Amino acid sequence: MSNLLNLKSFFKFLGRNKGYTAIDLFGLSVSLMFVILIATYVTGELMTDRYHEKADRIYVLGNGEYTGSAYRIGYRLEERYPEIEKVCHVMTRVFDNTPLKNGENNLTANLMLADTTFFDFFNFPLVKGNWEQALAAKDYAVISESFANRYFGNEDPMGKTIRINDNLSLIVNAVMKDIRYSVIPDEDILFRIDNVDAIGKGMFDNYNSVGAVNVFVMEREGADISSRSDDIRDWFKTFFKIYEKGSFKEVNFVPLKKLYFWEQSNPFGMFTIERGNWQFVMILLSVGLLILLFAVINYVNLTVAQTGFRAKEMATRRLLGSSRKELFSRLIMESTLLTTISFFAGLLLAFFFAPFASNLLQKQVDLVDMITPLNGMIVIVLIVLIGFISGLLPAIVISNAKPIEVVRGTFRKQTKMVFSKFFIVFQNTITICLIAAAVTMFLQVKYLIKAPLGYNSVNILNINGEEMPDKNMAYTLVNELKQLSCVSRVGIGYGTPFNMGMNYTARYDNKSISFQGIRCDKEYFDILGFKTLRDNHVADPVKYFLSEGSMKALELNEDATDFDFNVWGKHPIAGIVKDFQLRNVMLENKPVIVMLHENKEDFSPHDIVVEVNGEPFAARQEVAAVYKKLARMDFDGKFLDEQIEESFAVQTRTSTIVMIFAAIAILISLLGLLAMSTYFIQQRAAEIAVRKVFGSTNAQVLLRLVKAFLTYVAVAFIIAIPLIWHFMNGWLTGYSYRITLSPWIYAVAGLFCLIISFITVFIQSYQAATANPIESIKDN
Repeated sequence: MSNLLNLKSFFKFLGRNKGYTAIDLFGLSVSLMFVILIATYVTGELMTDRYHEKADRIYVLGNGEYTGSAYRIGYRLEERYPEIEKVCHVMTRVFDNTPLKNGENNLTANLMLADTTFFDFFNFPLVKGNWEQALAAKDYAVISESFANRYFGNEDPMGKTIRINDNLSLIVNAVMKDIRYSVIPDEDILFRIDNVDAIGKGMFDNYNSVGAVNVFVMEREGADISSRSDDIRDWFKTFFKIYEKGSFKEVNFVPLKKLYFWEQSNPFGMFTIERGNWQFVMILLSVGLLILLFAVINYVNLTVAQTGFRAKEMATRRLLGSSRKELFSRLIMESTLLTTISFFAGLLLAFFFAPFASNLLQKQVDLVDMITPLNGMIVIVLIVLIGFISGLLPAIVISNAKPIEVVRGTFRKQTKMVFSKFFIVFQNTITICLIAAAVTMFLQVKYLIKAPLGYNSVNILNINGEEMPDKNMAYTLVNELKQLSCVSRVGIGYGTPFNMGMNYTARYDNKSISFQGIRCDKEYFDILGFKTLRDNHVADPVKYFLSEGSMKALELNEDATDFDFNVWGKHPIAGIVKDFQLRNVMLENKPVIVMLHENKEDFSPHDIVVEVNGEPFAARQEVAAVYKKLARMDFDGKFLDEQIEESFAVQTRTSTIVMIFAAIAILISLLGLLAMSTYFIQQRAAEIAVRKVFGSTNAQVLLRLVKAFLTYVAVAFIIAIPLIWHFMNGWLTGYSYRITLSPWIYAVAGLFCLIISFITVFIQSYQAATANPIESIKDN
């Protein structure tokens, strides 16, 4: 009964101080909403592939630079090394956007090929079917749940046939839940890898196309396959061409549990698996905790500011027999109760904003998955911990108050801003740092996106020609697009500077050299604006233009007229093109050979580039309409500069999230500053009145009040300067192409915080400065 009365008096206090209550609840609720969303995302990232039953014994074969390897190499390993229990080749993203026919409609599907051991390695849940029989027959397929809905609608897909091409038809034998929390991408159709020749004949013979396949090995219990790495490397040199040539010099086995965040020094093996960004996860976690810390500081700040009002109640309780320990426990209970209310309010907000968070993070944030008994216990501990930390300092201050000091009024003066000065400076320091970080990240991302690439990327649409049902339709599309008034030119090719074309690694003059090859016609060459430094006017039907980097790699002088590169044999050098950037400026460039074809029928139109004029969005709509009419498929062509911008998705997301957190930090700190300045001015009302009686003008009093708070901002700015330089300079060193940390970034952050702080305290200060001094003295 006593506890109920205590809570009743607490709620009565909250009701009398609605501003205090609203600020505390808002700050804690919003902060806990972010904590819940971030915890859900981070937990998903950290649990990636850790849920598989045999995850501790699963490794992926690597070469020291990346994890991609060659098809069938795993079988040789399994035969030779008893440490390996079984292997699984997994091929993903190689045959993405494969065109399929579905009645009168066309659509594309992403294909995944794997060994029959796939479900021995990975325990992905099935909606229909079972793991043992899912891939039992060569023509069996497992489809994702989302693809089943897209392709079959409300029909039961089990036993239905999907025609991939003239050489391959598959029977649906299982439906798998969409893959989440794994390095294995969420593909549409999974089938046996021994069908690979039906869709890519000859591509994977003789251990070619290295990097397109990930070789997973399951280590026998008690064995250590990593200890055989050197022996395997030496053995590979006897038959594996890429090791024979010296292109790869190492063999390593990356644990499945570490693969998601494993740093690969070479990007070519990264496209076949999902990758995590440890730095992004840590930034997200750190900033989320800072926001929570802000809310806790606000609670402490506001509660300490209220000590003068709460002390009378506590003094009365002391006089009625309550001990300090009882008062301390009561105040901790109050803060825990407020934290509990805030948590459930934050949880409701988290459910509401989860779709927005998923869109921003480009990863599903599913709060329902987090509802487990273990997480329930963690939440209880979190609430108790936050409640205790939030209430600790106010509880110590108020419970230690002596009743006689409260009655005399000296206690209220003693508590006046003693703790709050530190907290206000701290909050403003962090806020200024976050503003500077947001500005720096925004400018750096824009700098990366707008970096000169050495070719044209504006108003050029890139259409994936391989998505077309057949090659002839792709050529028909090219001809129809040329008839549009919004289209200037159309070219066809195989590879763009952004998607990097095809990779070729071969021997040249006893050296192993890795090249990127781009095939194209003349319109394609001109649209992209490759700059020709020298044209030898070769009359061959296929002209080989070497980039400046290629000339250096081949150690050819400017007067060289031919080259002998065993991938294509000996050919005359048609000319030299100026180096251009592959993918984006974060990637180290490689030698490039541009093969200019006179006969467009020589190669499949993998890439169709369309140069548009006029308003880009309207032109894209017109191109899309022609594409949909002809192909009966949704149009997913993108402008080249749009692709480049999307390649900085992680950096853009990080920048956006820091901006959001900076805005929330500003809001929370300003609410705290608003409340603190209100109570500070109330406590100094008598002093203000006396100053006015003795001749101080309203302007002088106003200046004095505002100056007191802005001084804290100035102190925070001074503290923030070295912090900004240390952290942001360290962050920028991760980019070879980066901005300079300009002094005006510091100035903008400090000035912005100063202005909004001034606006926040000006209104109350003005009211206090212009108040009737007689009324103020009466009230005190």
